[in-house]
Amino acid sequence: MKLSRDEDLFLRHWIYDEAHYLDGVGPAKRLQVERRVAPVELAAIIAASIPDPEDQKKAATTRPASVPSWPWSAETFRNRVAEAHAALGAQL
Repeated sequence: MKLSRDEDLFLRHWIYDEAHYLDGVGPAKRLQVERRVAPVELAAIIAASIPDPEDQKKAATTRPASVPSWPWSAETFRNRVAEAHAALGAQL
């Protein structure tokens, strides 16, 4: 699954925030909570688009320099989650 630059940046922020939750709510996590998006939906997009565990580990340990912004409209997000599930289903 190919991501836009903004999607990739947001998801890398979110991975970092999830890995450092004991430090407090990070900006990407805050955006996710504000939109009432379940973490599993973002995890599906990550699994489909950043499948390499080493890439995920790097995202978890390297704080992105920029400030994240939510890259999806409500409809686009639903479509991306469906696309991720389809991609993951095809890989199983």
